Amino acid sequence: MATSFEIDIPENHGISSKAISEFIDESEKQDLQITSFMLIRNQKAIAQFWKKPYEKDCLQLLFSLTKSFTSIGIGIAYDKGLIDLDDYATSFFSDKLPTITSPNLKKIKIKHLLSMTCGIHENTYAMLYTQKDWVKAFLAQDFPHEPGTYYRYSTHASHMLSAIVEKVSGLSFFDFMKDNLFKHLEITKATWEVCSSGITAGGMGLSLTTESIAKFGQMLLDKGVYNGKRIVSEKYIELATTEQSDNRITETGRHRNGYGYQIRIAESGCFFGVGGFGQLWFVAPNEKNVVAITSRKKNWDSVIDLIYAKILDKACDETLTLSAEFEKLTIKLANTAFSLPDFKVIPKDIPDLNNICYIIENNSHGLKSISFEQKSCDQLTCKMNYNDRVDSVLKFDFRKPESGNDIFVKDIQFHKQKYISYAAWNNSNSLELTLFYIETPYVVTYSIEFKGDKIEFAFHMNGSINLQDFKVLGNKYC
Repeated sequence: MATSFEIDIPENHGISSKAISEFIDESEKQDLQITSFMLIRNQKAIAQFWKKPYEKDCLQLLFSLTKSFTSIGIGIAYDKGLIDLDDYATSFFSDKLPTITSPNLKKIKIKHLLSMTCGIHENTYAMLYTQKDWVKAFLAQDFPHEPGTYYRYSTHASHMLSAIVEKVSGLSFFDFMKDNLFKHLEITKATWEVCSSGITAGGMGLSLTTESIAKFGQMLLDKGVYNGKRIVSEKYIELATTEQSDNRITETGRHRNGYGYQIRIAESGCFFGVGGFGQLWFVAPNEKNVVAITSRKKNWDSVIDLIYAKILDKACDETLTLSAEFEKLTIKLANTAFSLPDFKVIPKDIPDLNNICYIIENNSHGLKSISFEQKSCDQLTCKMNYNDRVDSVLKFDFRKPESGNDIFVKDIQFHKQKYISYAAWNNSNSLELTLFYIETPYVVTYSIEFKGDKIEFAFHMNGSINLQDFKVLGNKYC
């Protein structure tokens, strides 16, 4: 297999262009907000799109889709003899154990962390996320259930897996994965966030391109082999992709049919991984299909329903006759785009913003001031000064989309990342600035109302773990 998937016609692989068009049309009808899509069959890319303004070569934050990659990292460490799945978690962290070690804590094995059966009763994410040392905080929890007997999803259980590999390998988990997985999948572009104590975040924070997600799915489909090279043992892949724990009671959804090792089990021999805002890889071994999707909306069940109804259920093993539907699909794939902000005529009596600064009242983001530079009526630069993070310098054009790089949040930390911006005056006193941070699902809108020497400043985001909407007043700095 080449570095990139070879592109081919769907009909050559037993799937009609009409079926794929119906998948796209129905996803639009249901407003599933898919930002990118790759459909692989027989190791060929038979349909793909990146919905404007999202871009093919841009990294995409995976959120909890990260967990399935962490699982394969554990499998590689297991194959190398660095760990055994029956090793006790406490054996790696004698310096971080609580003063009183409960019997159930002592029984937690690596395989329990993998299968989300470590023994906690509730999802303790919110409690642990705020702690400086996630490993120590995880071990200090209450474990009322005997490990292996009760499924409860835990991002920090996944983080423990990363911490264990760092202990036994002497490398950061990210470096371990670059050397032992990404290199072999020909993935050269990746970032991975760390927790507050510097350990690679095993349950979140990985960013890859959509094509890299598809390569990972292809490796799973081929039982641990990619481009003719064995990356992880078939034995581990079999364990990871078959039911190891029962998630049917504690989770909802039509496609919860058991949980493997950081991988979810679906119907008809299929398995998949999911992440916040609808990130998804889906593998159908019987049909030799891999689907990779990034999204701006939590939509897993609906998307998987469509994969079954429009793709898997209509696939066959014969070459189909090419029709005019292929040309229609080609045009559709090339022209997918979100509804983007309109460009409006600039009112004649807008305020003069060149070299103007406003001091912002106390707010949850620590935003101290906002200043403008406007040397022409068509272009605007906005600088936002913060208490405890790097300033944002954002560029806007009132005639066309503008692009740039900004320090903005991903899963845990703030990172330099690409944005696409739009600007419009709703009227002579109302300015609206919209930014698509295209490495994430995040869409940010700043609404600014000018009222003499004051402004009313509002921040809105389509969803985030860390940043909340707010509205405050600002006063012109003289």
